[in-house]
Amino acid sequence: MKKKLPSWLSVLFLTVVLIIPGLVFAGNDIIKKNASPLDRLNNAATNYGPFSETATETSAATIIGLVVNVVLGILGVIFLVLTILAGIKWMTAGGNDAKVKEAQGSITKAVTGLLIIISSYAIWMFIQVSFLSKL
Repeated sequence: MKKKLPSWLSVLFLTVVLIIPGLVFAGNDIIKKNASPLDRLNNAATNYGPFSETATETSAATIIGLVVNVVLGILGVIFLVLTILAGIKWMTAGGNDAKVKEAQGSITKAVTGLLIIISSYAIWMFIQVSFLSKL
């Protein structure tokens, strides 16, 4: 017996997928109203977010921060690849319980890794804000 998603959940998902991207440009007073979408995206990328402030010097804290952020980003991509591969393995199991359990174990391990990555990112941000920004 298949479980069917409630219709309100489908409507909510579609609403979020269709409405949220339009809010990217909300509150953007720096550029003209008739600017092209590419100009708006370039403005949002350079004036907001983690890369909006350019470093004026290459201190050890800046270099360490960049390395940690890159490594954590790569680990996030690895999590995504592992999850996709485990999902493919599950879909192609063909009813074989051993393969399904192996795929479920892979997904569990990938999610555990993601939780570790998120925790390490939170710890890194705490260290960066509390200590390294005061150097």
